[in-house]
Amino acid sequence: MNVTNLKKLTARMRQLSLPASAFLFVITGLVLSLLLEVGVFQFRYFQQVSSDYPETTLDLSTLDGWNGEALALLPENPSVSFQNLSVPVRSVTVRTSGPAAVLSGNIGICDEASAVKTVGAASFQVNPGGTENTFTARIDSRGTLSRLRITFTDTLTEPVFLLSVTLNARQPLSINGLRVLLLTLVLTALFLVFRFRLYETDYQPARRSHRLLNLAVLLLCLLISGGVFYGSDSSHALLRPYPTLEEIRSPEMVVDAYMQQLDAFEKGQLELDLDVNPELEALDNPYDKGERDKKEITCHWDRAYYNGKYYSYFGLAPLFMVYYPVYLLTGMLPTTEFAGGVLAVFALLALFLAVQGLLKLFRPRVNLLLFLTGELAVTGGSFLWMLQASASSFYYLPLLAAAGWLAAFTVLASFAVSASTARKRSLLFFLCGLSVVMLVLSRPNSVLLAMAFAAPLFLQLLFDRQRSPRERFLESALPFLIPVVLGAAAIMYYNYLRFGSFFEFGTSYQLTESDIRYNQISFSLHHLSSMLYHYFAEPFVSLEFFPFLRFTTEKCVDFGNYLYQEYSVGLFQMPLNLGIFLAPCLLYQKKAVSQNSRNLQKPILLLLIPALLILGYLDFLLGGIHIRYVCDLSLVMSLTAFFLILSQIHYDGTRSARILYIIVLFGLLLTVSRGLLLIFSNETNSILLKNPDFYLRISHLFHS
Repeated sequence: MNVTNLKKLTARMRQLSLPASAFLFVITGLVLSLLLEVGVFQFRYFQQVSSDYPETTLDLSTLDGWNGEALALLPENPSVSFQNLSVPVRSVTVRTSGPAAVLSGNIGICDEASAVKTVGAASFQVNPGGTENTFTARIDSRGTLSRLRITFTDTLTEPVFLLSVTLNARQPLSINGLRVLLLTLVLTALFLVFRFRLYETDYQPARRSHRLLNLAVLLLCLLISGGVFYGSDSSHALLRPYPTLEEIRSPEMVVDAYMQQLDAFEKGQLELDLDVNPELEALDNPYDKGERDKKEITCHWDRAYYNGKYYSYFGLAPLFMVYYPVYLLTGMLPTTEFAGGVLAVFALLALFLAVQGLLKLFRPRVNLLLFLTGELAVTGGSFLWMLQASASSFYYLPLLAAAGWLAAFTVLASFAVSASTARKRSLLFFLCGLSVVMLVLSRPNSVLLAMAFAAPLFLQLLFDRQRSPRERFLESALPFLIPVVLGAAAIMYYNYLRFGSFFEFGTSYQLTESDIRYNQISFSLHHLSSMLYHYFAEPFVSLEFFPFLRFTTEKCVDFGNYLYQEYSVGLFQMPLNLGIFLAPCLLYQKKAVSQNSRNLQKPILLLLIPALLILGYLDFLLGGIHIRYVCDLSLVMSLTAFFLILSQIHYDGTRSARILYIIVLFGLLLTVSRGLLLIFSNETNSILLKNPDFYLRISHLFHS
């Protein structure tokens, strides 16, 4: 095809309607994806024609552990060796049976290049008790193979059985449908971006096509959230029966304080219906884990213990949002995975509405491609998918609820200050006040960020002389204050009934790693610099294989006293959040980003950044180092960085602007990728542990 014909073809494609173009690009993407699948990922299939590598099935019956049907590898000796082999080897295929879990291992060989010492040649992962019970490891022996050793490196709790071991087994052509689908979607998106030059287009909410693209991104986020729920548990259970008293009091129920609290409310009491060890009160300090361990005193872990009773110190929002509605409708309780899924959907919907509210409030010039990609990046960069994937641990439910209500407060406040009618304004401010109450019932410390955002908006409204006193006070301040005051009174009364203090939520009395009552607020440059490192700069631990990264668990003991430290990473490991460093560009910008933005960007930014640092420092001193504390900051951090990027980065005519645009776009895509990978690598590792087949199927996307 010459240049003239290519230009004619390009011109004809540009004349196609959007549906026709999309259909053509989908077909083209599908064809290219199939070519990539066959020519790249399945290329080894075409290398099997060589007769130099004969297929050989090893005889297992001659080895110790053979039971007539399979070779058993026991926990005390999870290894087997095959001696006196004499065959060139390109692959080893092993079919297993045993426990339903992802088990890792390695393969060692002796060949002509290393005839005496067994050297490592390959690693593998397999689920002996599932559909992914067979693995093929690539082995490139140098000359003939003389010895083969298969070793499971994970600790075995029960035997694993080898059903067959085959050298150079011929592999069928196996098209990975999920990989083809994902490649088709990616290629189609790329074609559409270049066909309609989305990188040169500004986002216009009034345009139907732009609204549809925004809706498509939201649906993609919700689809991923559905995939997280599907993968979090192989049973995909939504509900569970109301537990018996023995189940409530069993040590296993430590995983769900919300179930225990609902049971307490149903029994007409505030304290949890848990048995209390009388020896606990006799201790000099029952909150000292060292003393409890030394005297072997049992207790219910991580519950608030006060005046001989157990309480839950976790925010009640998930109880009111998910547990009680499900219980009242069905008489059963939600699984924590289902509760996490519901809260994640609420947070995603609120987040996308918050973005629209902030756009209406600030009215910046927004690049369409950065906007769409950035919405995905905010979801990943704020760890929302990771929080949902960790929901098998109830600790993550209040974090999901807090993210949702913080986003809801943002959108309600944004639309309330510009409401056109008295009824609409009063309703939005009332709901805004209600969202503050629900935020306190999720994560009380997150209110600091909400107030830092809202203070300039509300103060400008209250002191706006162009508005009538009725509009400022009766239609705005009063509807907002009514739910806030009533909610605050109810929460303080609830605290007083339990702990004799209006402002004690129970965190001071928790039975955990240390005596939390001694965690005090004080200023220290060393603690401040440590917080900045651990909460913002601490890197991921890189892995060679899927999922390629994990949270760091390295601990520091240089704080002068005990500090709780577990799984964590810094916010700047999500490249989107580096957009916060564009703040000086906005602060020193002489003209407002938009004439209709009410000049609110600068005061909001000047309050939000210190609020993030203050909240991080408080969490560091009162809590410690953990990804859950980092997540108190993540949503506001990502949204702030996102809007700074939108206001400062554009695909303009200069070469430097385009280079910067490409760098930022790559950073957003990297943020999305890391956010997705953290679904499979987090504190709970639910997918790995509860749905090993799903985990392995996803890992197969990244290798042939």
